Amino acid sequence: MSLDWQWLAILALALPPAIGHVYHFVLMVNVGSGLGFSEAIADRVRSVLFVVLLATSGLLLFGHMHDPWWNWAWPPRGYAILCVLSATVIAPLCSLRLALRRRPDGITGSSSAQDLAVSEQSEGLIGPGPKRWLLRLPRNESFRLHRREWDLALPRMPEKLDGLQIVQLSDLHFATCFDRKFFENVIESCLAWHADLVVVTGDLVEDDSVVEWIEPLLGRMEARLGKFAILGNHDRDHEPRRIMAELGRAGFETLEGEWTSIDCDGAVLALGGTSEPWGRPLDRRTMPAADFRILLSHSPDQFYVAQKCGIDLVLSGHNHGGQIRFPFVGPVFMPSRYSRRFDRGFFRRRETLMYVSEGIAGKNPVRYGCPPEVARFTLHVARASTSLPVLQGQGTRGRKSEETDRAWCRD
Repeated sequence: MSLDWQWLAILALALPPAIGHVYHFVLMVNVGSGLGFSEAIADRVRSVLFVVLLATSGLLLFGHMHDPWWNWAWPPRGYAILCVLSATVIAPLCSLRLALRRRPDGITGSSSAQDLAVSEQSEGLIGPGPKRWLLRLPRNESFRLHRREWDLALPRMPEKLDGLQIVQLSDLHFATCFDRKFFENVIESCLAWHADLVVVTGDLVEDDSVVEWIEPLLGRMEARLGKFAILGNHDRDHEPRRIMAELGRAGFETLEGEWTSIDCDGAVLALGGTSEPWGRPLDRRTMPAADFRILLSHSPDQFYVAQKCGIDLVLSGHNHGGQIRFPFVGPVFMPSRYSRRFDRGFFRRRETLMYVSEGIAGKNPVRYGCPPEVARFTLHVARASTSLPVLQGQGTRGRKSEETDRAWCRD
């Protein structure tokens, strides 16, 4: 083998540990972004990690070209082996798990795409903001809104709430890179839906100058039983008190670390909200007795706690589905301490069901393979013919069940 081919072979054998090293960097960014730091601090941490990635990658490549990694001493050789395992086994298996994940039983639905730039030129939906150039990237799907309609069969759904309809909007990220007309079109697409509840699951604002958009836009939505919202991590950096005041003017009740009870046709619906770990957590010991419980959680990371607390339905957002999804790989960056586990769609654990919205916009307005969405859920009683476990005393909680739920959730 000639010297040039030997160098090429050595360089090629550096590829698996290099991919694994990048995978570890992505994992650290994802997990770190879900730990509750402010967005400003998270940006600095990501920048530091990127510098560390470049520096360590250069050092590792330099060492490999002088002496192949399998000849290194421990522990550097151990880390190189771990990188190879991550690149060839762990990362592919995680991506395969995402690709093969099936929708839980008892859920049916449809989705229709609406290109918001068809009725008017896309330039008419682009604002003067600094990231407007991203909206002009070829095949960017930021203006291709999906309207999703879901029918959910839930095992603890009381008969009196059968047919309850909820409209969810998440991660609006009002920003000047969009023209306000874009968000007007999004809201317009929801107005034909009948709604008993309208919920907004956080990250309304990306720019202080557009907080004033909240009242005229969201104020157009109507709901029979009320409109409710929580904040998100981005809202914490943009005058959260003013955001909540604007939500109030739009007819929304903000549930930041709070519970409320709704009497609906003789059944009691408990609704709680939190933007934990950035905002005020729910006091789980004050969770009201109810026939059915819904949690609005900006981050899906609260799913396991919600399941232990006996929550029936969790509506979440935050992860945006990754915004960019690659063939075979899926999403890469996802701000969650569980990394890519709760990327988008439905997740079930025992009787608790969670939906993770792909959101509407984002800090960086670019989407590929992950278009924006709004969703309506119609809730139904799970009949015996479904494969869901139908509980005895379906839809009601006895005293023993209430005491057990509270015991689980006592922190």
